[in-house]
Amino acid sequence: MISVFNIANAPAVVTKGHYGTSLIVEISFSDESLLEWLKTVKEPYPLLLLDAAWIERSPEHMKIILERKLPTGLLGPEDSVDEPIDFALVQKDINIYEKHLNTTPLWFATRNHQYSQDLQKTLFQQQVNILSPSLIWQGDKTPKLQKGDFLFISLHQNSNITFNEFNTLIQQNKFISIEENIFGYSVQSKKSP
Repeated sequence: MISVFNIANAPAVVTKGHYGTSLIVEISFSDESLLEWLKTVKEPYPLLLLDAAWIERSPEHMKIILERKLPTGLLGPEDSVDEPIDFALVQKDINIYEKHLNTTPLWFATRNHQYSQDLQKTLFQQQVNILSPSLIWQGDKTPKLQKGDFLFISLHQNSNITFNEFNTLIQQNKFISIEENIFGYSVQSKKSP
């Protein structure tokens, strides 16, 4: 089975699903608490958008992600309509992702959630789906979630979010996988002896 698909028939940025709420975690910085969280996070797993530089400097974290088969995507650099990013930089990040995860990313987001037309077209041609948040949670009050929302949480160097707050958020809300939110079904795989 090949895990590649385009959500739309033309380049598009997906900002909402239809069937529930999904949690997407951007990771570009880590410490021991993230490693412990990766070891203990329970299903349905959030989608982890991983920064390419973080992937290269976090072999212990990547080992846990691969062992537990946590769903991942690629967190790219900032983009803008006024000054589009050079796609060679994005391609370099895709190559790093493929090297460490042995697959092309299905999901992609930029750090600032802005997407030039060129970036959208190029990622569409490579069958990489672009995500953007419905809501961004920064550790403050509990967000008011609506059906279909993509709740993004950023774990960057300057993030103020503690894992106690993060775990409370997960326990207080029912999140579903991004595929289930968009398509209305969940993918389950059987293990054979």
